[in-house]
Amino acid sequence: MIKSVPRKLQGFTLIELLIVIAILGILAAAVLIAINPTKRTGQARDAGRKNDIASIVTEVQAYYTTPGQGVYPSRDAGVSCSTTIGGLTVLTTSGGLKQVPTDPKSGYNYCYATALVSSVGEASVYATLEQPTVSTNTLWCWKSVASNPVETTAAGCAP
Repeated sequence: MIKSVPRKLQGFTLIELLIVIAILGILAAAVLIAINPTKRTGQARDAGRKNDIASIVTEVQAYYTTPGQGVYPSRDAGVSCSTTIGGLTVLTTSGGLKQVPTDPKSGYNYCYATALVSSVGEASVYATLEQPTVSTNTLWCWKSVASNPVETTAAGCAP
């Protein structure tokens, strides 16, 4: 017959608990450094900017190809890119956009520019990126003479 030996039940000591908490803290800090939430948040806002630019471009091109138009919409008078998208209210009044998108972060704005180059109207729509993939390129830009938007400098985005 096996005798049962009474065991003395013990909990963890204070030192053991402190060591486990310290190890968990170090692991949590390492995970936060690896994830870099500030960079990821900026990248998410940049993705939103790129989508907004795409919707604006679609409507600008639709306005251009509307029968009888053949020109890009002009900017509203007295509106600058530092405050709004350059005043593309013509796209909302024509029914193309319900509203002109606003940037997901204050201090960043979309811009629309038009110009006559060699008697041909050209346009560009662009936004400043928070997390550019190339350090010298800070704008996400669509130009009417190009087929796809690209990351570029301010000088490379002029219509």
